[in-house]
Amino acid sequence: MKAFIRLLLIVVVIGGVILYVVSKQNNTSLSPQTIDLAVDCSDLDNVVVASSVNVSVRNRSLRSHSDISVKLTAYDKSGNILKEKYTTFSRTLLPSSFFDKPVALPAGTKRCDCKIVSSHPN
Repeated sequence: MKAFIRLLLIVVVIGGVILYVVSKQNNTSLSPQTIDLAVDCSDLDNVVVASSVNVSVRNRSLRSHSDISVKLTAYDKSGNILKEKYTTFSRTLLPSSFFDKPVALPAGTKRCDCKIVSSHPN
């Protein structure tokens, strides 16, 4: 019985090592990889005619991302939605870097929320 348990343990360990080596050579992973992108749109400038916000996307992962789409929602002082707008960062965002760009919003914007809608990890 002890010999059977030892054989089974050896087969499991060797199988695990082989599976690990094959997954590394195929650039696949057996564990889930999280996409760690963060977006910030707190830098809001109000002018009489229009408002603008600086949208910043930061890549905290070790993979590059391209075609990052961000949804912006502009609110007035009562909390009502003024406008929903989408913007896309078409360049490739390298690991541990960030992009930012200004986006125009309606004049009465007092607060802005933003979230990442999609991205294409490379």
